[in-house]
Amino acid sequence: MHRSIARCALAAVFVCASAAAQKPSYPDRPVRVVVPYGPGTAPDLIARVVSEQLSRQTGQSFVVENKLGAGGKIGTEAVADAKADGYTLLLGGKDTHGILTHLYPDWRIKPEKDFAPVALLARIQNVLLASPKLPASNPQEFIALARQKELRYGTPGIGTNLHLAAAYLQNNYGLKLLHIPYSRSFAEALPALARGELDLVVAGLPPAMPLLKDGRIKAIAVTGTQRSRFAPDIPTFAESGVSGLESGGWFALFAPKGAPQAAVDSLSKMVAAALREPAVAEKLSGVYADPAPSSPAELAKLVADETQRWGKVVADTGIKVE
Repeated sequence: MHRSIARCALAAVFVCASAAAQKPSYPDRPVRVVVPYGPGTAPDLIARVVSEQLSRQTGQSFVVENKLGAGGKIGTEAVADAKADGYTLLLGGKDTHGILTHLYPDWRIKPEKDFAPVALLARIQNVLLASPKLPASNPQEFIALARQKELRYGTPGIGTNLHLAAAYLQNNYGLKLLHIPYSRSFAEALPALARGELDLVVAGLPPAMPLLKDGRIKAIAVTGTQRSRFAPDIPTFAESGVSGLESGGWFALFAPKGAPQAAVDSLSKMVAAALREPAVAEKLSGVYADPAPSSPAELAKLVADETQRWGKVVADTGIKVE
């Protein structure tokens, strides 16, 4: 009798020990996700959709905090300076991890060295938009026209990835383009385009799609390696023979350098699981974003490639931020 009780007690101990061993040790408290973009923007919504799903999966809160300013530098610095324990993350992208380091060569943050890549979340294609009045409807016609006469184009500001994309085209294809930055009011650029006050605007798909659907503006081409499933009639620059704009827009999670590798690997797997959820994919579709899970190593390669690509563009075009 006593032996039976002892055996049962011992078995219970092993069961409890096994359950404890299987329970993930990360995260065991709330995680802060810093977004260096404004509330309501596509990257902000991507961060919130994925954070909500991670909260459901782990039982711990993933809290999104918008910390914008200085083109993304303020939020990026806040995470780089945070304790490297896996509980403060950055929602970064092409601007923070490919461009800023070249625009600000004296910046104390070096994204390639000061962050641990966790996982790619989503991709959003950028698009070159035109006024309905512009006598060009595809990349070839646009390039031919822009070689003959000066065209005015709007972007969110000097040094943004959208500005650099246009500057790349101007520099490599001999185009006559006049940049008009809408640093404080990019929301006004698309209506200005529809009215014919601008010839072109470089934007992400999310703000462009409503006006495209209404026929108030038209699209010349999208970035990326393939057409967008949200706008399959718009060609890519690449298929039209215009190379160098294949990367498109992307957003990913990064931890401060030195974060525990176990936490990074665990979080990367959690993100992959979150992005497989149909509800997550559906919500991302709401901002014309495609889920794009990756391993930390794959994200590290993307950052290295983007840093090299846009460093060359900044050097070749001579763009400077005052």
